[in-house]
Amino acid sequence: MGALPTSSRKMGIDIRVLLPSTRKKCRLCSRLSSGLKEFLRRFFRIGVDCLAINRRTVDEKLRLDSINAAAPDCACEKYRMSKYSPYAVENSEILARFVFSPMHVHQKTGDVKPSIFSHVFSVGCSIQRDSLATDKELISFASIFLDGDDKRSWKGVLLAECDELRGIRAEDSVNRAVCVYDTADRENPAHGEIGQTQYVINEADRVELRHALFTAFRNGTVTAPHEYRGGVVWKNLREELRAR
Repeated sequence: MGALPTSSRKMGIDIRVLLPSTRKKCRLCSRLSSGLKEFLRRFFRIGVDCLAINRRTVDEKLRLDSINAAAPDCACEKYRMSKYSPYAVENSEILARFVFSPMHVHQKTGDVKPSIFSHVFSVGCSIQRDSLATDKELISFASIFLDGDDKRSWKGVLLAECDELRGIRAEDSVNRAVCVYDTADRENPAHGEIGQTQYVINEADRVELRHALFTAFRNGTVTAPHEYRGGVVWKNLREELRAR
């Protein structure tokens, strides 16, 4: 965490002792824990205001450039980026990338293309926090997304471990290549994003990162909708959405 701020040293307080050392299982407990972290961060003027950064950049086409400029080296992974999220994304979480767009699937083979991760370089690549999301929330998420465009159909889900994504390094470097943020909204509290760091600087780096992400998401192995979570989400979608 680095050196403590001057204000806390003068008061003789090590705020690391005050921060929760373990994560409660319930969402309310986790939200209280994250709220305490945010309060202490603001009180002692530590780090950056990640909630404000998220709000300010949400509609930017090069959102990640702004995030990296304001909070480099994945600084906002330590804090919530949305008030609708119970806590920041943890290393132990399983993350899900839903496959909806036909442009991300080979027409002949049905295989997922690495281009499914292209937004990791600009606006952020959306993921669902599978370890956090309830079945009801995922049913709502899939229904809303499919209703938004009749060309979309649910092809399946790619799954990866968060700590594996955070372990991806920029080519020939010890620097990280990708960050994982919580960017929930009211309708989708388990929403998150993965985005490049400031160390991914050219097209060769981008090709390498797309490949690394594809590998981390089990080499593009798709879990079919009727198999994901035992088919609970799939069975509870409206019939016209399943028929696409």
